[in-house]
Amino acid sequence: MISIDLLIAGGLLAMSFSGMSSHAGPPSPDYVLLYEDNFEGNAVNEVDWSYRLGRREGGGYINGLNLKENVSVSDGALHIAVRQEMIDGELENTGGGLISKHQFGYGYYETLSRPFMAGRGVHSSFWQAGGVQPNNGIFEIDSYEIDSKTFMGCNNLYVHISPQGYKAVPWPCRANVPFAFRSDGWLLDAYEYTPDGVIFYDNGREVARAEWNELTAAQKVWLTALNGCGKVDGDALPGETVFKYFRYYARDYPGVNLLPNGSFEYNQDKVDSEKPVAWQQEGTPGAGRVVEGDAARDQYKIRHGSTDGPFEVVTRQSLEFILNGDYELSAMVRSSGGQQVARFGASDFGDQDLFLDVPATENWTRVSIPKVSVSTHGVTVVIESKGQVGQWLEIDDVQFTSPPSSGQVVRRPADFALVGDPIWKIGMTHTIKFTGDDKFYFFDRNVGRGDAITVSFLMNPDLAADMSPIARIPKTGNAGWAVQLTEAGGIIFRIGSGEKHVDVLAPDAYEVGKACRITCVFDRGEARIYGDGKLLKTQRGIEKTTDDATAPGRMGSVGEIYQVVGDVIARTETFESPEETAGAAITRKYTGTLREIRIHNRALREDEVRNLDGNP
Repeated sequence: MISIDLLIAGGLLAMSFSGMSSHAGPPSPDYVLLYEDNFEGNAVNEVDWSYRLGRREGGGYINGLNLKENVSVSDGALHIAVRQEMIDGELENTGGGLISKHQFGYGYYETLSRPFMAGRGVHSSFWQAGGVQPNNGIFEIDSYEIDSKTFMGCNNLYVHISPQGYKAVPWPCRANVPFAFRSDGWLLDAYEYTPDGVIFYDNGREVARAEWNELTAAQKVWLTALNGCGKVDGDALPGETVFKYFRYYARDYPGVNLLPNGSFEYNQDKVDSEKPVAWQQEGTPGAGRVVEGDAARDQYKIRHGSTDGPFEVVTRQSLEFILNGDYELSAMVRSSGGQQVARFGASDFGDQDLFLDVPATENWTRVSIPKVSVSTHGVTVVIESKGQVGQWLEIDDVQFTSPPSSGQVVRRPADFALVGDPIWKIGMTHTIKFTGDDKFYFFDRNVGRGDAITVSFLMNPDLAADMSPIARIPKTGNAGWAVQLTEAGGIIFRIGSGEKHVDVLAPDAYEVGKACRITCVFDRGEARIYGDGKLLKTQRGIEKTTDDATAPGRMGSVGEIYQVVGDVIARTETFESPEETAGAAITRKYTGTLREIRIHNRALREDEVRNLDGNP
């Protein structure tokens, strides 16, 4: 028997399989192993790895010290010790880890590990973030984050770039899924990072998925065990987290751009315009900038030039661990002409450098080097200018692609976008199945916040019961919201907190076994509940609001048995069941299906509510 839970389109897709054997290796035969460390011998390979060092603290919850001395290689494995020890007269919780000195892009990543689980306080993780070079913090993929004694695995995608005005993009990409070790005591964990997003695997089974529009990066890999995360069971220490190996496989994606931030959109208004994200730049100060407006693609481009005097600037980016073979390098360009140097090209790929002089043109023009024959599993893309005052070169939409086969259809990525309307949308084309276990999904505090919001989803509950499929509600205060079901078939739109709230009830709003779209709108004191586009209830004069800035949202299991503290999942010490949490009316975890979940930070008009199904 196979059961499948799906959650995609801008967020996570979770699947669980029973009756499938646990196996190592990538999911398709066209992957090629390009890097592995089996941790043989008796020392860390310091050519490929650096140590995670220093203190990690945050939120008054995490306080641990990472030490080189806690990391060792023996018996064909990497050992990361977790201890309590006296250092400079202070009792310290110590851990550590390794960080790769290489960057990896699209591909399949796999480890076999045994996280420490004997006592509370240790946070083990296998993840990818940051760049070997500076200015490369694009995203973070957490293949797993595991808090000791808590058998919940976090499969995450965090985006570290965002437009001005947002601390982060909406947070639809954090799945918290129950897990178990294999019978031999090991956890086979992997993720597949593709042009469409990330697929997460536990013990050979797909458990989650995160998707986006053309978010491309090459980042470092981390193998870590933090100590001092919440309450530490000192009597269970010392202990260790063990990694048996790390493997990286790559495959060909014909027509897909392998170059991160080739259209320079990642800078937006947040990042220094003289430091294009993922690129390295040197030369005359101010002579190379990311500029908004009149771009060849989307909103941004890079411009070389100076109005103050002569200039010289080089902008470059290197890729590692790509398949050998033939690639095409192309870009949209325009130039004043007359420079001593105005060119772009490729180097460090195993053959003679290839450069193309950019012609003088006021109109955007596509130019290309049709054949870059890579034999070193790497390449450096270079944009170079040298000229006099008033001369300039602009480049946009730089692409490094392998050519498609004859007749092969190439998917053109959508325009790059981080936020939109709705600000959060998930499960647009597939159904999410909740079975009443501890599985849940987070979305960020900037979603479903303000004096006007809309929450809409298609649901089909497995039973009539008092349960809540989705909520963003704190324990106290006057702001927050939750959508709840009643055993009698009603829908409650709760406005406020668990302690202080107003419940707006629409009776006879759903039936078991019948799909129904529920849409709840709050607009400056007025709440409306719709069923399948039909207005079921209106209530005015509500003094509570939905403008809460404290509580993250949850879908599925919305009680607070597990909560996020800092960047980790912890079991709440105070509450042992959802009935004891702030959402006192929620007596059962949601069981049933959800799909087409949308949250807007505004009130939809009635005609927009009616058209939701026609415009997924």
